[in-house]
Amino acid sequence: MDEVRRSCKRPVLIASGILGFLLIVFGVVLLGLGIGVDFIIIGTIIAGVLLLLLLGVSHFLRNNRILCFALVLVALFLIIGGIIALPGIIGLTSIGLGVVAAILAVLCLNCF
Repeated sequence: MDEVRRSCKRPVLIASGILGFLLIVFGVVLLGLGIGVDFIIIGTIIAGVLLLLLLGVSHFLRNNRILCFALVLVALFLIIGGIIALPGIIGLTSIGLGVVAAILAVLCLNCF
């Protein structure tokens, strides 16, 4: 069982890094287009930076579940923000990224 947990850590960390990068790009594109509510756009950029920072310091942390809980918070933020504030396809994209973050959070909690 420990071997399975060890083998799933690396893909979860890589996928979390890709999600963080996508969140930054999504927030910058929304900022450039001027679509949406400002706190959602800024929050999306901050969520991406938070995920990348947690990945950068994950080697120094004793408890790697902090990344899992950050993924849960990012998922909730993206889903609620997509439902409430963003119109049309942008809201659906935000909800989709939130679902991806939620799936990663479940995998992360299972691996760590």
